[in-house]
Amino acid sequence: MKLVEFLDKEQDDKIPYDIVDDVHFHMINDDAFYRKYYMPCMDKVRGEKNEKILQGYLDPMINKCMNHYVNKYDIPKQPNELLKPEDRSKLCSRIMDYEKTPDKDLPDATKTTI
Repeated sequence: MKLVEFLDKEQDDKIPYDIVDDVHFHMINDDAFYRKYYMPCMDKVRGEKNEKILQGYLDPMINKCMNHYVNKYDIPKQPNELLKPEDRSKLCSRIMDYEKTPDKDLPDATKTTI
């Protein structure tokens, strides 16, 4: 077998998992990111009703999360390549849904109103 045969094959750049699920899981379960960025952002969001102001709080947090995620897991892509605009909107809605309804696994979780 020649080396050319390995180099001529097209590489599949598709990530084999759902990026929105994985990034959201990272936001919640990475202690450093959660304490420094996620929880302060959710404290600001808690009292807001205006959609533009919510986006103003969530977008910088998501950008920081994507940088943290790419650096921590050594992903060979740029953060803006990894999360497409439609995925970003899915992530925002998932964050808000998660914060509105506490995890079902936590029976003593307090109900918050966002």
